Amino acid sequence: MPHKPPHLRRLGFTLTELLAVVAATAALLTCATCLARASLLRDLTADDAARLGEVHRGMLRAAADRGSTHLPLPGLIRRKQIAGALPNGASGFVPGLGPEDLAQNNTANLFSSTIAGQFIHPNELVSPVESNPVVKVKQNYNHNAYNPTASNPTFWDPTFLANIFRLNDGQSTSVCHTSYAHLAIHGERKRLRWRSSAGSMQPLLGNRGTFKGATSGNNYTKSYSLLFHPPLDQWDGNLAFGDNHVSLEHSFSPQGTTHQCGSFGETPDNIFAWQDFSTCSSGSSTGGDTWMCISIGAPNSTTYAEAPEKLTDGTNPT
Repeated sequence: MPHKPPHLRRLGFTLTELLAVVAATAALLTCATCLARASLLRDLTADDAARLGEVHRGMLRAAADRGSTHLPLPGLIRRKQIAGALPNGASGFVPGLGPEDLAQNNTANLFSSTIAGQFIHPNELVSPVESNPVVKVKQNYNHNAYNPTASNPTFWDPTFLANIFRLNDGQSTSVCHTSYAHLAIHGERKRLRWRSSAGSMQPLLGNRGTFKGATSGNNYTKSYSLLFHPPLDQWDGNLAFGDNHVSLEHSFSPQGTTHQCGSFGETPDNIFAWQDFSTCSSGSSTGGDTWMCISIGAPNSTTYAEAPEKLTDGTNPT
């Protein structure tokens, strides 16, 4: 068969060949995009761990600054009034004295008091993996709010909020200035575990979990906390432990964190679920359960309130 002259030979691609090239190029670009996204997510997870470790170190510095083995306790910073403390015999605030005000021991006051002491910065309290739009960095933190010698003293900026239970509706109080949950600073947990001496098995701060530690149903599947770290169909979270190491955990029951409960002995502990410490512990530091949350506070010595974070569809958890 005679060869075609060079000027008559086919140049370029057929339509089929062109479509194949386009498909191959798209596949390569998609693969590159997926790899880049995976790399970015890993970087964000690492940044989140670093930020969480710094928040815990700030609390350790705050404890050392006060010469205390307890991590910050707002109720021991802004204590209750003392009867007859004023020259006229009236009740009044006395710096460093007075009973602990348990109602002060909520999440907003915990973090705001630590910022006021300049042990942490507001930026450190919002995670780079945050998924809930109601969580925002506290801009223009008011350090001038600190006035411990006033007749009604203030020790932190009260406009720092932890209203994780609100919708992102634009109202001034519909904001949470922190991403992180912490050990419930109440009762035996506070007395025995909220300390600078807490060990390597005790989580103290971390990414949030589901409301009441739910592991199924809408409270789990529609929780913003599933969107922090890949894969996005299960919870993964960074936790800061008592020895200041930070670990990415894949379960609400980290290995080695157990709950000593009566005749059942030591069992894996769902760290986001409340269980009665008093009935499941002999009072030793090895008993009782861990309960981490964002809290509204402790109105008295027997109750402590967890803030119910809205679900991704805007409904309340149950």
